[in-house]
Amino acid sequence: MAQPRMLLFVIVGLLASARPAAPQADSTPQPLAVLENVELMDLMIKPAYDALRQAVEHSPADRKGWAAIYQQAARLAELENLLFLRTRAGQSRQAEWASRAALARDASARVASVAALGLRSAQTADFERVRGAFPAIAEACTACHRAFAREAPAIKP
Repeated sequence: MAQPRMLLFVIVGLLASARPAAPQADSTPQPLAVLENVELMDLMIKPAYDALRQAVEHSPADRKGWAAIYQQAARLAELENLLFLRTRAGQSRQAEWASRAALARDASARVASVAALGLRSAQTADFERVRGAFPAIAEACTACHRAFAREAPAIKP
């Protein structure tokens, strides 16, 4: 009977002196920038912008043309979301960077939204709304370039 009691004291003593396990580091995968800013602009965002600019040069003749405008604008907006993974000026200007990235993304999303309406109705007035919304993308990009990358070009609508 002494042995079971001694074993009980040993177990209670071990449990009392045991420390809780340290919390494990969060191993959830996180987004990570793969490209430098210049590469992102040159390889992905600029070609997407150029494709959208080409798509809005002329009023679409059919639903396929409207779909092209919508797809290019949506593609550009999603690519602009990648800007949130990076900054050019360090943490001190991260809020400004995010705000400017949001302006560009929202301008592209606005063109996509208007193009989606045009895709449904295919009216000339819808194309005028697309053309009216398109310059805001160039304005947002150019404003960001002026703030963060003076060597970057002004974007023309």
